[in-house]
Amino acid sequence: MIGKEQMMIDVRFPTALQMMLSLALAQTAGVERLSSAQLAEGIDSNPTFVRRLLVPLIQAGLVHSTMGRDGGVSLSTDAAMITLGDIYKVTMGNKKLWTGRSDIPHRCLVSCNVERFFGNLADEVDESVLDLLSKRTLADALSELRTLDAARAQ
Repeated sequence: MIGKEQMMIDVRFPTALQMMLSLALAQTAGVERLSSAQLAEGIDSNPTFVRRLLVPLIQAGLVHSTMGRDGGVSLSTDAAMITLGDIYKVTMGNKKLWTGRSDIPHRCLVSCNVERFFGNLADEVDESVLDLLSKRTLADALSELRTLDAARAQ
């Protein structure tokens, strides 16, 4: 049994990454900005969810927002200056990739120590994920998407 709370997949990072990739693509195409409705259509979501995801990206200075009838969002800097780690940190905050169970009765060597052991392991995994993502830029990811698209088209 997993416990009382439901296990849910967090889609904030993959969704924010897809939005940022769309903004990077727009930047390379000379498109000045995209609206939250355009971003929402691209990720098959609603504009309210998109705007909620944009808030921390704007606050962190990764995205620039312009208000008004012709408003929208754009990358604040070149895509080569933004790492996937930047997007991950901003989007996920302090949320851990894995969370250990704390509802285990302490009855033996394993149950008495597994929570602390798993916490240490989860910290190592988080550091590894962030290290990996910090080595790749948004421009690198867009280039990889182009390569995948070219291979698909053949």
